[in-house]
Amino acid sequence: MPPTSTRLRRGRRTDFVAILGILASSGYPVPLPDRAALRRFRRVVTDLGSDLYVALLDDRVSGFVYVTYTRDITLGTRGRIEALVVAPDARRRGLGAALAELALRRAAGRGCCDLRCTASPSMTAAQRLLAREGWRTIGEEYLFDLVPIAQ
Repeated sequence: MPPTSTRLRRGRRTDFVAILGILASSGYPVPLPDRAALRRFRRVVTDLGSDLYVALLDDRVSGFVYVTYTRDITLGTRGRIEALVVAPDARRRGLGAALAELALRRAAGRGCCDLRCTASPSMTAAQRLLAREGWRTIGEEYLFDLVPIAQ
């Protein structure tokens, strides 16, 4: 197998079709690629309260992570991974781990106290990835503490 190049970059509005393809090939429900869906996607890409990053494998969008941020009155900012999906043909190459690590770095840079992610029991690969990367479980939710709570 020839060597492949990988890189991560911020999502662009031109990634719409590629991300829909990744979702469809991974078994997620996909909206019709109409103007309304494209408008929603463009709002996500330009939203300053979230991050959308894509993983490129040989210059082809092969995965993405979408993180939202909210402010909490008592704890400060919190992050949540809304979606972390890698195309089936690009799995087991470290893209998921790289996207999760990027999400952690971005959340820490925004001053988040933690980053959360939900992984249902059927998502065994995602659960293994998060456990291997040091996330702790609370039911179906995974949590990564970014700032230790002062005692």
